[in-house]
Amino acid sequence: MKKLFLILLAVLCCAGLSAQKAKFGHVDYASIMPLMPGIDTAKTALAALQAELEEEGALMSQELQQKEADYMKLANSGASAAVLKVKEDEFNKLYERFQTFVSDGERRLQEKQLELLKPFQENIMAAIKKVAQAEHYTYVFDISTLAFYGESTDLTAAVKKELGIQ
Repeated sequence: MKKLFLILLAVLCCAGLSAQKAKFGHVDYASIMPLMPGIDTAKTALAALQAELEEEGALMSQELQQKEADYMKLANSGASAAVLKVKEDEFNKLYERFQTFVSDGERRLQEKQLELLKPFQENIMAAIKKVAQAEHYTYVFDISTLAFYGESTDLTAAVKKELGIQ
């Protein structure tokens, strides 16, 4: 009988502990990132890469336009089919190179962005985790992913304080 009572008491205690209300918090991640020390350097490096890629792309685009104009000029002048075929092949090869350049440029820009921003993201996430654990939050959400948040505490200021930014 005493064993049954102790088992029942243990079950009730465990049930009481698991029924505790979850604590929800939220942060405005987008307002924190621009305030991070050193973020301007990362943005400058990204802007420089983007400008470089745009300049190179513009040159390739001009070359494509020139090849097209040359082809049209030859076609209107009555050039032979063989000459037109050679010019058309040149244009197509350049166009393929241009398309490859554009897709590679986008990939390079994304990779550089990930590389440069990853340390900042990791610092923010570490601060969020530290604040959440210190204040016993069960869940912390970014407000950009929430359509509604009612009973939730805004932890943005605490995370900024943890990061040493205002």
